[in-house]
Amino acid sequence: MKARRASCIVAASLLALAAAAPAATTHRVDDTGTYLSPPTTPMRWRQLAPGRAGDNTVEGRATVALRLNLSPWLNRPARLYMGLAPTEGEQMIAAWRTQGRLLPGSVRGGGRTLVFEGVVREPFLQESIELDLSADGRSVDRAQSLQFFFEIEVTP
Repeated sequence: MKARRASCIVAASLLALAAAAPAATTHRVDDTGTYLSPPTTPMRWRQLAPGRAGDNTVEGRATVALRLNLSPWLNRPARLYMGLAPTEGEQMIAAWRTQGRLLPGSVRGGGRTLVFEGVVREPFLQESIELDLSADGRSVDRAQSLQFFFEIEVTP
């Protein structure tokens, strides 16, 4: 009986602690200065002759010059995420390498991935990333516009 009462007290204490902690708020980041080079990315078969036993992946590569306006969150601890809006039909995967200001990573259509955690020290974050795109070529039947976005979480 004492063990059960102690676990209830611990659970109630954890709930009170969670309620007292300020919740992070999420905001969309202004990335109007960001551009993609080339503006369209041709997708190519990974293998010359895809087939039943082969690899049906199509892939493409682009360089992205990021310019993110972080001035509203200057000198505040934050988490920055890169997201990719859901894509039609196929499950697009984007992977990237950075110059070191952001974390490398990958994201699937409809998801987001942490790219920075720390105190925002500059009003604009500028970074060049190499973006590799891949999808199952059997389900890619036309050109698509990929919509990447950035979100920031800060505690009030």
